[in-house]
Amino acid sequence: MKTIHLFEESIYLISNHSVARNPMFSSLSMQNFFKLKMEKYLLPISEIIAYNFIDNEFQILVKLKKRDDFRSHYLSNQKNTILDEEIPESTYIFSQAMANLQVSFVKHFNFTHKRSGTLVASRFGRKLIENEIEMNELVEKLNKGLEQAHYSGIWVNEIMKEKRAMTSNWMYSHIFKGETAKLQGYLNARSSNLGDCFKILPPYRLPSTNNFFFHQIFKIFRQKAHP
Repeated sequence: MKTIHLFEESIYLISNHSVARNPMFSSLSMQNFFKLKMEKYLLPISEIIAYNFIDNEFQILVKLKKRDDFRSHYLSNQKNTILDEEIPESTYIFSQAMANLQVSFVKHFNFTHKRSGTLVASRFGRKLIENEIEMNELVEKLNKGLEQAHYSGIWVNEIMKEKRAMTSNWMYSHIFKGETAKLQGYLNARSSNLGDCFKILPPYRLPSTNNFFFHQIFKIFRQKAHP
């Protein structure tokens, strides 16, 4: 079943690609910019296990943090005092973080290349990782810089004649082995015990009666009751 929503303390592969096969990562500077924005928007609410930025796509393997982390992060961005009932589910908070990440990158890319319009697909991909074998295989794949999407036919892009992947391989080198605490928010899957993430897997989606729209309606009624 397709993953729709995201749940705390579970592991997911987050990915997206450009539209019309545009080269998102046309240079090392673009990859570095994306990495900085990834750290800014995702590290407060998740730990990054592995990543791969190459050509026209990105893949990020993350372990979501606890609900308290999502709650604190959401409240830190609010100007006005709100009730706990008004704080949306973690999946919506994460989706907003991804939106901020992608929008900031697209603006920078368009400005740099003097272009306008859409660059990445509107909805990012999400996949629940269900066991350690799958997780470890993904870590290896991402660190090798392997692409997720494979296109048929001939495609030669003048900007990206030579594909150079930026990966999390540095996290798994002998220099950092066993030193997870020094990775400042990153999480080395080989030196961390992540077995508990797979003991009880979350559902693929939220029940239809438990969603952000309910909270938004509640907020409107509260504002009308206390103008």
